[in-house]
Amino acid sequence: MGDFVGRVRESELLAARLDQAVAGHGQVVLIAGEPGIGKTRLAQEIAARAEAAGLPVSSGRASDDEGSPPYWIFHQAVRALDAGLPPALTGGGTESGSATARFEAFEAFAERLREIAEPCGLLVVLDDLHWADAGSLGLLVHLARGMSGSRLMLVATYRDTELGDRAALTAALAALTHEAGQTRIRLTGLPPADVRRRLELVTGRDVSADIAAEVSRRTGGNPFFVDELAPLIGADASTLPGGVLDSVRARLDRLSEPCRELLCTAAALGDDLDSSALAAVTDHPVAAVLSALDEAGAAGLLTHATGWRFRHDLIREGARASLPAAARAVAHARFAAWLTDRSDAIERAAEIAHHWLTALPVGEPRQAVEWAERAGDRALAGLAWEQAADFYRRALEVEAKLAPGDRARLLLRRGTALLRNGDIRTAATLLARSAETARAAGDPYALGAVALAMEGMSDPWDTFSGEQLAAEALARLPDGDNPMRVRLLALQAGETGFTGGADGDRISDEALAMARRLGDAAVLRSALRSRQMARSGPDGVHERLGLGDRMLVLGAAERDDDTLLWGRMWRFDALMMLGRLDEAEAELAPMRQLVRRLRTPLARWHYLRCTAATAISRGRFDEAVTDTREGLRLIEGRSHESLVGTSVFALIIIDGLTGRGLVDVEQFEENDRNVPGFLVPAHGVHWARRGDVERARRLFRAAPGIETVPPPALLTALATRIELAAMFDAPDAAADLAARLRPHADLFVTGGASTLVNFGSARAYLGIALGACGRLDEAVTELRKGVAANDSADTAPYAALARFELARILARRRRPGDGDEAAALCASVGSAAAQLGMAPLRGRADELATALRGDPPSGLTRREAEVATHVAQGLTNRQIASLMRISERTAESHVQHILTKLGLVNRTQIAAWAARQR
Repeated sequence: MGDFVGRVRESELLAARLDQAVAGHGQVVLIAGEPGIGKTRLAQEIAARAEAAGLPVSSGRASDDEGSPPYWIFHQAVRALDAGLPPALTGGGTESGSATARFEAFEAFAERLREIAEPCGLLVVLDDLHWADAGSLGLLVHLARGMSGSRLMLVATYRDTELGDRAALTAALAALTHEAGQTRIRLTGLPPADVRRRLELVTGRDVSADIAAEVSRRTGGNPFFVDELAPLIGADASTLPGGVLDSVRARLDRLSEPCRELLCTAAALGDDLDSSALAAVTDHPVAAVLSALDEAGAAGLLTHATGWRFRHDLIREGARASLPAAARAVAHARFAAWLTDRSDAIERAAEIAHHWLTALPVGEPRQAVEWAERAGDRALAGLAWEQAADFYRRALEVEAKLAPGDRARLLLRRGTALLRNGDIRTAATLLARSAETARAAGDPYALGAVALAMEGMSDPWDTFSGEQLAAEALARLPDGDNPMRVRLLALQAGETGFTGGADGDRISDEALAMARRLGDAAVLRSALRSRQMARSGPDGVHERLGLGDRMLVLGAAERDDDTLLWGRMWRFDALMMLGRLDEAEAELAPMRQLVRRLRTPLARWHYLRCTAATAISRGRFDEAVTDTREGLRLIEGRSHESLVGTSVFALIIIDGLTGRGLVDVEQFEENDRNVPGFLVPAHGVHWARRGDVERARRLFRAAPGIETVPPPALLTALATRIELAAMFDAPDAAADLAARLRPHADLFVTGGASTLVNFGSARAYLGIALGACGRLDEAVTELRKGVAANDSADTAPYAALARFELARILARRRRPGDGDEAAALCASVGSAAAQLGMAPLRGRADELATALRGDPPSGLTRREAEVATHVAQGLTNRQIASLMRISERTAESHVQHILTKLGLVNRTQIAAWAARQR
C-alpha cells in the first residue's frame, strides 16, 4: 500500500468513528474531494486499522461504465462476506416491482449486514460513490437510516466536483444529512511540507524546498498529481508539465506502440482488463496481450492485485482520451459481440447494452435496442427503476423506425419505471404516446396495459385519462371474465363515477362481483379502487369506510404496503367526512410507517396531505404550513397540475384563516387559471377574504351549475357556493343550495377522495344558507347544531367560525336576549381566534361586537356611514364611487365592512338599518 503521508486529523477522526461503531453506535463517514486527492487512500488506511483490530472488512467500488449492473457497488462489497444481495435486487425475485418489494429487499440486506456486524463490528468501504447507480444510492440511504444501535460502519468516498451532473447523488447526500451518526470529511491539498515528504518517498532522493513549493503550486497539493509529476522532476522546476493529462500522455508515449494502442483500447472498454476480451477486440494473440499488460504494469500504469486494472481513474481517463472516436466505437462493437456470445450474457445485459449503444453508429442498431430493452427489464425486475427508465429511453432513441408494437411497449415500460420512481408528469406524457402507438397498431391489450399503468393515479382533468383508454380497449376485447377486461371495467367505472357519470355505480358493482369470481388479488384490488371512486360522494361515505377495511385485509394477505396505504387513506377520508376526527387522526401513525417503508414521493405526499388536513382542522397552522410546503416540494415539476394545485390551494385556505400572506397574488392567479371549473367558487371565497370582492362576485356568477360538480367535491362545492350566495345577496341560490345540502347535514364538509381540508360541520353551512334566505329561526337552530358538532369533533377553527356566523344571525334576528348572546359569542370567538392565530376572524368578531354595543354610528366609520346612506338611497357601487370620488373596488369594500359590522347580509338590510337610524 505504500507509506501514508499527512491526513493526521482525518485519520484520527476516522479511528474515533470506528471505535464508536464497535461500541454499538453505527456510523456513516462520507469522504469527499476532487479526483486524486486521496479519498481512496484514506479509506484504505482505516480499513487496514480495522483489519488489524480483527474486524471484518469489505469493499465495493462503483464504475463509470454505464453498463454496470444495478447495485454493482454492493455486489462487490458483499463478495468477501456471506451476504449476497436479495434475489429481488438481482432481477430474479419479484414480479410486482412494487415499492414494498424494494423496501423489503433493502431491509433484508440491511438486517444481514447488521447481523454480521453484531459480534465485533463490520466496516464496509464504498469507493467512487459519484458513479453509483440511483438504486445503490437509495440502498445506502436505507442502510444509514437503520444503523442506530448497530456495530456497522460505512465509509463512502465521492468526488464533490461533479455533483451538478449527478442528481441522484445530490438527493442521497441531502437525505443522509438528517441521519444520526453521519460525518463528512472533505479533503483538500497537502501542505508544502507533506508534498516534499511525498516527493522524496516517490523519487528516493532529497527534494529541495523550492522544487517542492513549485510542485505544490502546480498540483494544489493533490497527492496523485504530485506522484505523477515526481518522476519528471528535472534539475529545476521549469521542466514540470503543465497538468496531469500531459504527464499521463508523457508516460503513455514511453510505451511500445502495441502496448499503447492496447492500453488505450482497454481504457475505452472498462476498468477491469480481461486478456481474452482484449485479444478478441484487438485481434491479437492472448500472449501478446499479456505481454503488453506486463509492460504497462512495469511502467506503473496498471496494478495486478486481483486482476489487471488501471492504477488510478485519471490514468484511465487520459488513455481513453487518446483513442480516436471511430476506434472507440469499433472496440465497443467488437466487445459487445464477444460478450453476447458468452454463456452468462443475460446476467450481463446491462454491460452488453452499454457497449452496443456506445458502438453506434458503427454497431448494429437492432442489437442495441434488444439489449437495452433486456437490460431495462432486468433493472425493472431488480427494482432499479431509475436505471430501467434510462435503458428504455436509450432504446427508444436508437432507431426512429421501430415497429409500432415495440415502440408502444418501450414507452409503456419507461413510463412504468418513472411512475414507480414518482415522476408522474413525465410518465403520463410517455403513456399518452404509448397509447397513440398501440392505437395505431390496433392492439387492445397494449392499449389496456397503458390504461392500467396509471390506475389509481390518472387525472380526470389533465391530459391523460385512463377511462377513455379503458373504453377503447374494452370495445375491442372479447367478452368474458378475463383479468384484463375486469380491471379495465373497474378503471372505467371508477373514473366515470368519480367525475359524476351515470353508470359508474352499476359498472363498479359488476366489476367487483367479477373480481370475486376470478379470485385474482390484482383484479380485486382494481375493483375495490373502482368502487371507492364510484362511491366517493357523500352518500357513499359508510360504504367507503368498509371498502377501506377490505383493502387492509387484501394488503395484509398480499404483504403489499401500497395496498395497505390506500386502505388507510380511504378510512381517513371517510372518517373525516363522518366527523370522527379522533379516529381519522389515529390512522396517521400506521400510515406513517407504511410511507417510511414505501419511500416514494407520491406516498409521502398523500401522507403529508392527510397530516396537513388534520392540523388545519385542529388549528395547528404552523404544522399544516410545514407539511403542505414539504408535500409541494416533493411533487413540483414531477406530478400533474392537479396535485400541485391542491397543495397550493391548501396554503390559500390556511392563508384565508390566518391572514399570513402565504401565497402571493401571482401564485393565486396561476392557481385560478388551472383550477377546474367546479372549484371556481372556492377561489371566489378566498379572493373575497383577500379584499377583492368584485373578482369574487365575478367568479360566483361565472361558476358552472352545481350539477357539474364531481361527487367527491360536492360538499365542498355546496359550502363555498353558500358562502358566496350569502355574501352577494342571492337568496334563491341559497335556498337551492340549502335543499341540496340538507340530506348530508350530519356529515362534515370535506372531499370524498383525497381529503385536503375539513371545513367543519355541514350544519353550519346549512345555517348560513338558511340565513341568506331570511329563514333566521331555522338558521339559528342549524348553526347551534353546527357549533355543537364542531366542538364534539374538536375542530377549533371551524367551531369559532360557526359561532361567529351564529352571532351574525342572532344580531339580525334581534329577539330578546339575541343581542346579549351575540355579544357573548363575539367575545368567545375573539378569544379563540387570538389563541389560534386567526387574525381575520378576530377582526370580524371585534367589528361585530362594536356594532352590537351600539357605539355611534353602530361601529361604522364616518366614510362607512356615508356609504350606508348612499346604499339606502338605492345607488350602485359605481354611482357611489363616482359621487365620493373613490374607486369602485373601495366602494365595494366599504359595503362589505358595513355588512360585517352590522351583522347584515345584503343591501336591502342596510337600507332598512339606515331608515331606523333616521
